[in-house]
Amino acid sequence: DNMGQGKEEKRHENRMKRALADTNFYGLLAKDAQRSEVVSSIKTRKELAIYGFKIVRSELRDVPKKIKLEGKNLRIDLLSLYDEVTGQKSLKFTDVIAQRANDYYRAYREFGGSKSRYDIINDFAIVACASLNNLDIVVSNDEKSMLAENAVRAYNLINSVIKKRTPQFISYEKFKNILRGEPNELI
Repeated sequence: DNMGQGKEEKRHENRMKRALADTNFYGLLAKDAQRSEVVSSIKTRKELAIYGFKIVRSELRDVPKKIKLEGKNLRIDLLSLYDEVTGQKSLKFTDVIAQRANDYYRAYREFGGSKSRYDIINDFAIVACASLNNLDIVVSNDEKSMLAENAVRAYNLINSVIKKRTPQFISYEKFKNILRGEPNELI
């Protein structure tokens, strides 16, 4: 019956969306002219939660201390944005995440991926973290590695084997459009 089907869709629509933001998200946010509106919107949206992940925070910590953006220390700015956006919601790096990232890497190479393990393993760990924690979205503009076709094929293959859903990948711009309330299939 159609009544039941509509109720099921409604329930799915109203479910909170859980996201993991890639490291580049914070750099884009830091230099966004509308950053305070974006941060405020993230913090007030009840239907959206952005989680932190140790690898992302570590990559932000690796930004050289000397770099300034509009007179501010970029590293400190990025870390404070990260803390503000994620709040206390942080996901742990586990052996299972490391194993999945390695599985993705092996499949990626078999699909013809050419990046070295060193250059791409953190991206794969971020996707593994999102997949294993059943997150809905990964926000990333990393077209050349995390979002490369061979990489996405690898996530889909491995996740189908372990019966996990691959999160949806969206760009920073698309994420901002969602926050602005533009009609969207995600939220």
